[in-house]
Formats: sequence, C-alpha cells, structure tokens
Amino acid sequence: MSSPRLRVQFETLFEHFHGEDADTQLDDVTNILCCTRRNARIVLNKLEEEGWIEWHPAAGRGKLSQLLFKRSRADVSENLARRYLDEGKVSQALSVLDQDASKLTQVIQSYLGVQHSHGLPVIRLPYYRPLSMLNPLKSMRRSERHIVRQVFNGLTRLDDDENVQPDLAHHWEAITPEHWRFYLRPGVRFHNGTLLTTDIVQDSLRHLRSFHLFAHIERISSPSEWVVDIQLAHADHYLPLWLSETCANIVLPEEQRQDDFDIYPVGTGPYKVVMNDDKRLILQAYDGYFGYRPLLDRVEVWVISEVHSSLVFPSIDIPSQLGQRMYSKEDVDLDPGCMYLLLNRHNGLAKSDDWAQYFSHRLRALNVMRLMPESSIIDMGLVPAHGLKPGWHHQLPANAECVLPSKARVKIAYQANHPMFPTLANVLKSILATDGVTVEFVKYETESELLLDVDIWLQSTGIANRRDEALAAWLLDDSHIQQLSSPKVFAKWVGQIDAWRCDPQREFPGRELGQSLLSHYQIVPMFHCWLGVSKDQCGALQNAKSNALGWFDFSRVWVKPERS
Repeated sequence: MSSPRLRVQFETLFEHFHGEDADTQLDDVTNILCCTRRNARIVLNKLEEEGWIEWHPAAGRGKLSQLLFKRSRADVSENLARRYLDEGKVSQALSVLDQDASKLTQVIQSYLGVQHSHGLPVIRLPYYRPLSMLNPLKSMRRSERHIVRQVFNGLTRLDDDENVQPDLAHHWEAITPEHWRFYLRPGVRFHNGTLLTTDIVQDSLRHLRSFHLFAHIERISSPSEWVVDIQLAHADHYLPLWLSETCANIVLPEEQRQDDFDIYPVGTGPYKVVMNDDKRLILQAYDGYFGYRPLLDRVEVWVISEVHSSLVFPSIDIPSQLGQRMYSKEDVDLDPGCMYLLLNRHNGLAKSDDWAQYFSHRLRALNVMRLMPESSIIDMGLVPAHGLKPGWHHQLPANAECVLPSKARVKIAYQANHPMFPTLANVLKSILATDGVTVEFVKYETESELLLDVDIWLQSTGIANRRDEALAAWLLDDSHIQQLSSPKVFAKWVGQIDAWRCDPQREFPGRELGQSLLSHYQIVPMFHCWLGVSKDQCGALQNAKSNALGWFDFSRVWVKPERS
C-alpha cells in the first residue's frame, strides 16, 4: 500500500504544477521534492505504479520530459482513504482526508452498502463495536444474537411471521405433553465438513438443561437413527417454540470445538464466519448449506469506532441517527422490549422496600427523559416506556411523598461500549445527586460478566422476536433477574410460566408478568427505541425487512440488478 509520504509527494507536485500536465526536467522534480535525482526517479516510478501520474522521460540532458496527472488531489486522498478502510483504519482514513468528517462520510457511503466482488453481491454494514461473542451457549447481546442466527440452526426456527417452522428437524410430534419426538434431516454438515449426527444433536440438547427454560428436560434419547426423543418432568405444549431460541442452536461437541469458538463459531447455518476481529466481521455464504444457498455472497460488518461513529454512520443498532432523511414510518418499528433499570432486590440497597420504592419513583422514565440531551433522544429515537413492551401501561403512579431512605453510595453498572448507556447513567447520577446521593459507576465489556455487587444495572431486554412468549426465555435466562431478585418472588414468576406451559388453552401471562415485575420494584422501564433498516445502505436489497433485533435476515435478501 502507498505510504502517506507518497501522497504528500504527489500533492507537492500537484500543487506546484496547479494540477496541469507539464513539460519539465528531472532536476526540477528533485528541487520541488527536495531529494536526490535517484530518489526523484523512485518517487516518479511509484506514483506511476499507483496510476496517479504518467512520466515520459526525454532522452538527452536538457530535454523536457512529460509529467501527466492522471488523478486529482481529492481522488488520491479518497483512494488512500478507501485503502485504509480496507484495513479497518478509520483514523488514518480521516487523516488523509485532512480530518474532514464530511469527506469521510462521502467515502464511506460509497464504500459501504451493496457492492459487487468477482461478480457476486456483497454488503458492507457499519457497526460501532466488535461482535466478539458468537457462542449460542453463552450470554450475548442483541446484535450477536442476530449473527448467531445466520451461523447456526436449531431443531426449529421462526419464520418472518414468527410462526414455528422446521429447521434441523423436518417434523415433530407430541407423543404426550411430556414426551416429544423430533425427526432430523439427514446429510447436514457443519461448516468444517463434520456430518451432523443424531449423537451430536443429543449431546447439544443435553446442555440445555443448564438453562432455566429447559430445566424440565429429564431425558434425551434416540429410538432410531435420525430420531430424537425429549422427555420432560412436566407437560410443555410449547417445546418446539423454545427450541427456536438462540441457546437451543445445535453446536458441535465441546471436544470438537476450537479454542476460539466464541468468535469463530462453526455451525450448520447459511453463513460461516471467515473473519472476526476488532475491525471486521465477515460472513461467507456456505455452499454446503442444507437449505437454499444465500443469494448474498458475503456480509461484512465494519467496526466504526465510537470516536468516529457520530461523524460517519450510525450502526444498524441506532437506526434513527440519520433522521427522517433515512426512514419513513413503513421502515421502522419499536423494539419489542425496552431499556430498563434492574434493581438488586437480592443483596443491594433495593433489598429494602424503601430503597426499591425510592429508585422506582425517583428514576422513572419521564423524570429521566426531562434531563436527557435532545440529540440523544433524536439519535436513538427514544420513546418513554410505561411497561416492558410497547403498548403496555404498567408504570407505577407517581409518588410525590417518596423520600430518600438515607444517605448512601449507589453502585450503577452498565455496558461501557453501549451507544446510550453512558449518557443515561450520567442522567441517573445527576438526579440522585440532587438528593445528596453519591454514585459509583461499574463499567463492563461483556455480558458474561455477572455483576452481583451493584444496586442498579442498566439493561436492555434484547428480545429476539415480537411474540409475548419471548418474555419467558428472557425472564428465565437472559435478564439476570433470578440472581438479583427474591428467591420466593422469582419462584412465583417461574410458576406462572410453568402453569401456562401445561395448559394449551391458557393465554401467555405476559402482561401479568410485566405488571408483577414493576409492582415488586424489580425493574424500572426506561425507553423503547426505533429499529429499522437503512435505505442508504440497503436500498438495492430486496426483502430487507427489519427484524426484532434491528437487523435483517442476510440469507433471505437478494440484489435486484439495475435496469440498463
């Protein structure tokens, strides 16, 4: 790759000759560049190799040679910026563009989005952080869940209308409500070529018993090849629905996984991970996929650092940052959950009802909204949450008489690299400070860091679909509520879910659970945000419909050729 010094040397010649082709001598070039004749020849040769100039030396001393400029100064800067972007070096790209953020925006807009490589469609998407946890058996954030769904398969899946459909199991039946039988697809292979076997499926399913959602699994067996039986401790009429959850994806046995499985997972899905570092995640269409091979050949997720994301592009996780120019009402939808405060009712200050009530009333969404920067509200498309899900109104009535129980230091935990949490945390700090409360922040990087020694935990539900039943998996396994709640109260919530599982005529108690979480001062809903797909990035894609995770299914989109 050409060096920044070579660009400076080109610009020096370009400015000296005002960008006009010129008849000159090598000695003139040495004077302009302040170098020797030998170095001047080297520079001219390199500039010619880059395609920036043409140099036609004249034979004989004293004769004029021809210097032809093939690129403008702006062309060269943008070309170098693109090369730096190829390496994920956003800071260097901004530097060669003279720190002009608007130029960088233009370069990235032309670089990202739908492209073609070797005649095959590729899409490059910006994101504000690395996607560094892609192991479905571990705790992960919303965007990682989406990527995992592109890399792995479960026995079942949800379609675009969120109905349960076959996946690795092509058929199933309930022999009894406590005994389910699944029939597997033969001939499925993992990305590394390993054949999916009945034994691998059984091994993967046995690991599910570590999740509360699947704690009622008693036995996994295989009555015959390509058939798996799941026997339960109690009736569950919705087991095929739970098996579409991310944690139920079928994975290789532990002894067959590489040490870097968390960032380079091997699944059976339509895409395989070919690169994943702090600069880029690259997914390549898997030719051996048992379903339809994706029409989009490659997906590249580019990490635009937090420093530059506001100058360049929002991530797909913060879709409204480019405002109304980018989205219409048909393009966006409220996320199916919300940002919320999780109070530590187990061993934090909120173990006391007085403190729990104080936090719930003092830090209610409308109080926080008044102090949020207007730019943050617009950028994230924030809407005050009155309950766990949009349209649910479970917010407790305001209590003007709620007072601070005592002076204390409050610990607030949040993900350091979240686009909104640092701002939200500072607003909470300012509200509490007016009451004389001192706040200590505990920042963490990954979801795997379970923080019990805190009083308030900023969280986001990250629900993977819009079905109310998705709250069951969130409450039982993804929310950390069990660790931060009263065992007696948590057992009550589990009992409500289990009672519903046993009765196919019973409506899921989502609203009751949502109301109970608030009335027990376990959570304080903060905000819903708008999710959508960028028309600037994805306008050429067909079927790019935003899902509940704020992304779109890579495997179901295609590029419609422009009319000639």
